[in-house]
Amino acid sequence: MYIWRVQERSKGLFRFRTVLIVLGGAIVCMSAMGWYALHNPDRFIPQITAYVQQQTGLEAQIRHVEIHLFPVLLVRAYGVEIKNPRPFPAGDVLNVPRLDVTIARIPLLRGQVVIPSLVLYKPVINFISDPDGLWNVQDPSRPKGTPARLSMGAISSLQIEDGVLLGSNLIDPTDAPGPVVLDLGNLSAHLNVVRAHPPSVSGASAAMAGNLTAATARFGSIRTRNLRSQLDLTPRRLTFNNLAAKTYHGQASGDFVLDFGGKNTMFETSLRVNGIGMPYLMAEFQNGAPEITGMMQAELSLVGAITHTSHPLAGIHGTGHVTIQKGELPTLDRNQDMIDMERFRAAGTGALPASAFSLLAADMTLVNNRIYSQRIDAEFYGTDVVGSGNTSVLDGAVDYRGVATVLKRQGFFTSLFARLFKDAHEKNGRLTFLLRIKGTLAHPSGSVVDGGNSHAR
Repeated sequence: MYIWRVQERSKGLFRFRTVLIVLGGAIVCMSAMGWYALHNPDRFIPQITAYVQQQTGLEAQIRHVEIHLFPVLLVRAYGVEIKNPRPFPAGDVLNVPRLDVTIARIPLLRGQVVIPSLVLYKPVINFISDPDGLWNVQDPSRPKGTPARLSMGAISSLQIEDGVLLGSNLIDPTDAPGPVVLDLGNLSAHLNVVRAHPPSVSGASAAMAGNLTAATARFGSIRTRNLRSQLDLTPRRLTFNNLAAKTYHGQASGDFVLDFGGKNTMFETSLRVNGIGMPYLMAEFQNGAPEITGMMQAELSLVGAITHTSHPLAGIHGTGHVTIQKGELPTLDRNQDMIDMERFRAAGTGALPASAFSLLAADMTLVNNRIYSQRIDAEFYGTDVVGSGNTSVLDGAVDYRGVATVLKRQGFFTSLFARLFKDAHEKNGRLTFLLRIKGTLAHPSGSVVDGGNSHAR
């Protein structure tokens, strides 16, 4: 049972390609038979849709068919709909206002259908996975372990113009529709078949490779625009190579992989981002004023399973390094310790908010819905802080400890006052404070720590 499920899931995305092949081949064969005698190919639509359902197990609807002989043999279909099978919700796997199938003439004379190109205009492609790991592009009636049949030959070139690609899961155990995880809008792609093995090899399968662009792209809560990427598609993996996109007033680049080989689809990404406006990014995860501002650059490596729950990306984990320049921590502006430390500011920075910083850099490890940092360096315009701690992704709970060092040497009375009443220490002629921040991102509580005792502010 398990082996069968893995085999079926690994073919899921390629079965969508099989649906396209069968659909194109069926349209060609049925229409060509009546073309020379009849001027109304629509008469053959019932036979075409019946053949598609026989070959794929999926219900098909076609509104209108045309045949063009010159300059190439082309079959054009309008209003094409491929329906979701049970137990998936009512709707379409594929909805195409228009598709063009180009046919090679010479092989057709020998009774063979060779499709040099298939073009989909403004398609809506909606991939859905159920809790057993099966996909809505799979034939629900086939015997267990039955492979996809490419009886109409391979599509040499697949082109998508101004389409939409959606990906989601059904929620376990109710099979209720889950949130859309992947959403590509105004999608254009040009893919060519690349065989992974010679056709004579038993069980050989083809891969597809090409280029993709999308005016908008969203994965989970993260939105980008003007996405460009190389694309590789194999029976088990969809890979975005050398992707580049604009996001939150900055840029992102890297690689992104979706693996369909298991019950839950896995994703893996390595990203580099720069110029990211933190207020715009934080607005995706919180309401109200941002809890941190500034411009971010980062290198991130993230992996996780897309689970069949209402929060499909909750198990994401990974590592990275983040740097934020010229920002603020607005929720700390009212903290008395932050206000007291303004007296140590560098010249010309007194008008800045208490929490303003010139640089904040940290390593990060995301695991079990918490972000851990072993070292955090923050420069507060005259006071440097080195610390460590963690933040909860779920409720924003924070726990950080650090040492603040006043960079400018202070006068005798200022130093004496700070040591006596502000729990300060002196190191190499500079004042240092032990700090701790607890509470939540929205309502932090700062304190100066002295030998294990803290004075909350």
